[in-house]
Amino acid sequence: KSGPQGKIPKMGPRPDHINDPAYDRASVDLPELKLLGDRQLQFLDQWTDDWTGAAMKAVLSQTAFCGAVHLHGSPSNRLLADLDCNGWPQTGRQLALERIRRVWAPHLCGDQHLAVLVQHGLEVASDGPYAFTSPAIVNTIYGRWWHPEDEQPGQNPVPNSPLEWTGEYEDGLGNLIRMLAYANPEDRKDETQRADGHGIVRFNKKDQTITFECWSRFTNVDDGDKAQFPGWPVTIRASQNDGRVVKGYLPELQFSDAKSPVVKVIRERDGEVLYSVRVQGDRFRPAIYESGKYTVKVGQDRPSKAVMTGIMSGKMTDQRTKKVELR
Repeated sequence: KSGPQGKIPKMGPRPDHINDPAYDRASVDLPELKLLGDRQLQFLDQWTDDWTGAAMKAVLSQTAFCGAVHLHGSPSNRLLADLDCNGWPQTGRQLALERIRRVWAPHLCGDQHLAVLVQHGLEVASDGPYAFTSPAIVNTIYGRWWHPEDEQPGQNPVPNSPLEWTGEYEDGLGNLIRMLAYANPEDRKDETQRADGHGIVRFNKKDQTITFECWSRFTNVDDGDKAQFPGWPVTIRASQNDGRVVKGYLPELQFSDAKSPVVKVIRERDGEVLYSVRVQGDRFRPAIYESGKYTVKVGQDRPSKAVMTGIMSGKMTDQRTKKVELR
């Protein structure tokens, strides 16, 4: 990742901190800046197509692809933007999240001293993958808080959440997120209320669901889910890691000689890979997010065989079918 010092003007107490509310977010997203390197992006492109031995996928990295923190170090220290998170540079964030979304994978990380569960937005709110930042195991040095300045929930808040500030927000870099859960320290002077602990993520391969759990270091796990931090656990379907709105379908694929193969859908106007996922069973109806022509590739572990090219998308009520043999 590129460092900010010497590349962008200093706008806060440190080169990676921005406190100037008038700063132009686009001015710090320079074309020469890198988040993931070229080799890392190439690796992700290859990894999204390789499902050998895998039923579900996840991406792990050190830190979060957004700045889901408002108060740093103390409740009185509000920071607008933190370039130490992987929400910067913003273009690099987009490139990473596009690939993570492609395989319906959640993103798992730590580093932020604050446990949060968000759904990323790329073009619009909540169209990207979910991301879980686990709490610090021991959070004695540096506390952080999610605390919107207007103290209001965002659009589309979590129904019946015990937390005040859920919903759709922009971070200080202009990145879109939907906040689903956060675990703020309640009292930094009390060792048991510093919001340290651990996270657990459970992948149910049969049901294709993912459950995010967040536990305090001092909780009694025998008390069950009620002992988790408020707002957890959260369970999603793996397919919800692609939050784009479905606008239509391609013909249903009916596999005669394979079960749970990999399906890859490519938008022909620009070569964009919509997704490359292992499907369940012997039938799959590929969704699309805009009308146009598409290519569909399939394979047992890698989508290497083109079974439809130049296929025009259908409406939501599309009933076309396509019989497919992998051999």
